[in-house]
Amino acid sequence: MTKHSAPQSLLDSVTTILPIIEQNAQKSEQLGHLTDEVLDALFEQRLFRLFIPQEYNGEATDLPTALKVFERVASADGATGWLVMIGAGGGLFSGFLQEDAARQIFSPERAVIAGSGMPSGIASSTKKGFEVSGRWAYASGAYHASWFTANCKVDGDDNEITAIAVPAEQVTIHDTWSVFGMQATGSHDFSLDSFSVAPAYTLSLFDEPLLDEPIFRCPLETLASLSFASVAIGIAQHALNEFNDFAQHKRPAGSSHTLAETSEIQRLCDQNEHLISNARDSLYGLAQQVWVTAEAGEVPCENLLNQVQQMGIENVQACLKAVDQLKAHAGMRAVFTDSALGRAWRDLHVLSQHVIVTPKIN
Repeated sequence: MTKHSAPQSLLDSVTTILPIIEQNAQKSEQLGHLTDEVLDALFEQRLFRLFIPQEYNGEATDLPTALKVFERVASADGATGWLVMIGAGGGLFSGFLQEDAARQIFSPERAVIAGSGMPSGIASSTKKGFEVSGRWAYASGAYHASWFTANCKVDGDDNEITAIAVPAEQVTIHDTWSVFGMQATGSHDFSLDSFSVAPAYTLSLFDEPLLDEPIFRCPLETLASLSFASVAIGIAQHALNEFNDFAQHKRPAGSSHTLAETSEIQRLCDQNEHLISNARDSLYGLAQQVWVTAEAGEVPCENLLNQVQQMGIENVQACLKAVDQLKAHAGMRAVFTDSALGRAWRDLHVLSQHVIVTPKIN
C-alpha cells in the first residue's frame, strides 16, 4: 500500500490512477458498482483513509488536499469521485468512537464505511446496549463496504438520535438503486432486524470528539457541502474536457471548420471554463478558512458555516449550468450510454438532487 508523505505526493499518485478510472467507468456503470480493478487502485492509494488519524493506520490529510483528491478523481468519473468522497468521509466517525471499536473498524487496509444519515431505525435500550431494527436508504458504496453506519431514534424518541456501526456481514442489502446517473455508486437500501449493538459501537457527531484532530472540529454538514461541491466541479471539468475533444473533431454539415474553430463554441467553452474556475476558487477559499479555524482548535463560526452552505448550493448550480450548456451543443454525442460526456451530465444531475446542495425554499 502507498503511504503518502506530503499532499503533492498524494495528488501525484491520484493522477497516476485516473486512466484506470476512466477506462473502467462504463463497465462500472453497467455493473452498478466499481470494478475490482478500480477498487484495488483506490485501496492501493489509500484514498478511503484521508480522514482517519495515523494511530488508526490512516492518512490524516488536510481538508483542502482531500477536496482536491475528490475533485481529481471525479474529473475522471463522477461516480468514482463520489464514492471516494463518501468512503473517505466515513473516516470522520473514527474520532467519535471508543478506541478499541475505532481500531477494529478503521485499522484494516481495506476498511471503508457505507451508511445513511437518516434516522430510519429504532435503537431499543437493553442491559447490554441496544437492539436495533430499521431500513435505511442511499448507502453509497454498499457493494464494497466493510462496515455500515446508521442513525437511529433511541427508544423511538425523535429527539434522541444515536449512530451505530455494524459489520457489513450483518446487514441485508436491498437492490433499490435504479437511477439514470451515478449508477456505479450502488447507493442501495440496507436493513437490520433485531441486531444487538454494544455501547462502544454507538456515537454522536454532536458530542465532543475523543481525538484532538482538526478534521473532527469540522461539522458534518459543512464537510458535506465542501465535498459535494468538489465532486461537482470535477464532473463539470470532465464534461468540459470531453466537449473540447468532441468539438475539435466534429465538423458541422456543409462546413470546412470544426466546431472548435467557430467563435460561438469558443465563447461557450471560455464562458464555462470561467464558471468552473470561479466555483473552484470559491470552494478552496472557504475550505482554507474552515481548515485554518479547525487547526487553531476552534469550531468554525456560524457566519462561515452559512457561507459554506450557500457556496455548495451555488457551485453545484453553476456546474449544472455549464454542463447543460455543453450538452445542448453536443448533438447525439451526449445521449449514448457509452458517452463520457453523457455520463458526466447524468451523474451531475443526480448529485444535484441531494438535499445538502439543493436550493432552499424560503
